[in-house]
Amino acid sequence: MKVVSKLVKMDFAVGKIERKDQYIIITSDPERSTIETKVRLSPEDAWDMVKAGLNWPTISYVLSLPFLIRKAKQTKAKQAMANQTKAEEVQT
Repeated sequence: MKVVSKLVKMDFAVGKIERKDQYIIITSDPERSTIETKVRLSPEDAWDMVKAGLNWPTISYVLSLPFLIRKAKQTKAKQAMANQTKAEEVQT
């Protein structure tokens, strides 16, 4: 995911999620993130996220994730095949 603000522009990939006392700690994946990051989610923050996500556009997005992931994988495979074809054409 991309994080963009006045302070920073960065890629953030979730590496690990764990519970510590009353908090959820989300640690970035250092290999796929621009900056190593740790996010502390309080119970109030978690509840706000749940409330914000309880709407039809978000729910329909979550329900469509299997199809979106499948489509993304197919697109990625087609691009890889096209790149391979182009590389073979250049060699000949």
